[in-house]
Amino acid sequence: MLRRRFFFRNLGLKLLALAIALLAWFALSGQRRERISERSYRIPLSLVNVPPQTMVASPLPGAVDVRVRGPFTALRQLEPERLEAVIDLLDARPGERLHRFELEDINVPPEVEVLAISPGEVRVVLDRIGERLLPIVPALSGEAAAGSQVVDVTVEPRIARVVGPATALEKMTGVSTEPISLASRSATFSTTTTALPNVPGVRVREGQVVHVTVRIGPAPTRTETPGGAAPAR
Repeated sequence: MLRRRFFFRNLGLKLLALAIALLAWFALSGQRRERISERSYRIPLSLVNVPPQTMVASPLPGAVDVRVRGPFTALRQLEPERLEAVIDLLDARPGERLHRFELEDINVPPEVEVLAISPGEVRVVLDRIGERLLPIVPALSGEAAAGSQVVDVTVEPRIARVVGPATALEKMTGVSTEPISLASRSATFSTTTTALPNVPGVRVREGQVVHVTVRIGPAPTRTETPGGAAPAR
């Protein structure tokens, strides 16, 4: 009689605990029975915690290739567009470093395992952000029409304020414009273009509209002697 009372005491809670145990066993055994799959993805590369007043001055790949493994259902539910490889620059100092990817750099769900990352490492150069005033040099291309030549070129404004890696700015002597064609030109003309720093990471602060006037005049003619030779000077 006592055993019967003990068995039926808190029967509802005992049944609930049994049901939870059965569900947990079924879920775990189901994961063990589910086949394991592997897949490859190309995912974007992101930089986080870049120190203030610094910037990355080296070219980096826009994406990396990863190979992952996990239960078939988990991989099927994986959203590749939400994956990314992360380089954390917290406490990084200006200079060059070689970042070797760790498995923890890829944000995958716990049930998914990262097998490989390609490339396995990337070169990261961190530099101070600098600013300089540099002269604008018009980039003339081609030749004026026959019998004509460029007499003078004026640029307004003449100076551009550029921002970029301090090391790169120290080596720059000027900023060119977009190409301005002289082909078949025989008269003075004006054009509007933009300053265009051709150095990676360097940009013109707040953009720079440039007005260029190219003055073209007649080319000097050569006078020849009756014998066909130019007179001696």
